[in-house]
Amino acid sequence: MKTITLPNNENSFVIQELHDRLLHGLTVRIAFGGDSMLPLINAKTDQVSFCAVAPDEPLRTGDVYLFLYQGRCVIHRLLRQRRGMLLFRGDNCRLTESVPRSAVWARLVAVHHADGAVDHCQSPSWRRRSRWVSACRSLRNLPHRLFAPRRRLRQRWCYFALLLLLMWAPVGGLGVPLDNFVFGIRFDHLLHASVYIPCVLYLFDFPLFRRRLLPAWLAALLLALLTESVQYLLPYRGFDINDMVANFLGVSLGALLLRLAMRK
Repeated sequence: MKTITLPNNENSFVIQELHDRLLHGLTVRIAFGGDSMLPLINAKTDQVSFCAVAPDEPLRTGDVYLFLYQGRCVIHRLLRQRRGMLLFRGDNCRLTESVPRSAVWARLVAVHHADGAVDHCQSPSWRRRSRWVSACRSLRNLPHRLFAPRRRLRQRWCYFALLLLLMWAPVGGLGVPLDNFVFGIRFDHLLHASVYIPCVLYLFDFPLFRRRLLPAWLAALLLALLTESVQYLLPYRGFDINDMVANFLGVSLGALLLRLAMRK
């Protein structure tokens, strides 16, 4: 059987026919492409049924809706309402879509699998699975939300100020025991390595390095050397080669994690 791909845009006769049938109160069953709703909906084998939503019908957070976004029909899950806009995201997506209420056409009512099984979207089992999948995606997206490029630009000056404060301030007078051991590692060495892990990430966005990992890593090593060397001149701090090694290890670990994130 030959597969025909139809255009997904609001001017397509197929999309217009779909919209007309929904406006007449019919439940529409369609197949769609893409993998944005994995693992609950497999677009290669599953079909989905929708029913229209009235203009004054309240939308339920966590339900899956069919809506118009940038001229295309999209099937994603409603996350929340914010400032009069609706925020949607696919279960297999990192980015979100923000649309007005008028762009929402229909609500998902059932998923028809290739083996004949049907998942009804109002059933408790479907809602439990939906909550679990949505929570896992939110957890996977957390690093991106915390360290998105725009957020990093605001965070980096706070990070470097805190870094210099920890490296040069008289922390010995605070009564913090730095000679304790955690998993067989001195606490101060563990602290030195930990605070330098984000260093490469925050240097990575500087225009001088042009988002190149190697120059940012070398600059972070130089900064780690500088901050530890200055302690030799401070009467209330002491230079320790082991602290410098811990700094280098933290910088290198941060560079490795950033490299893995870039490859992914």
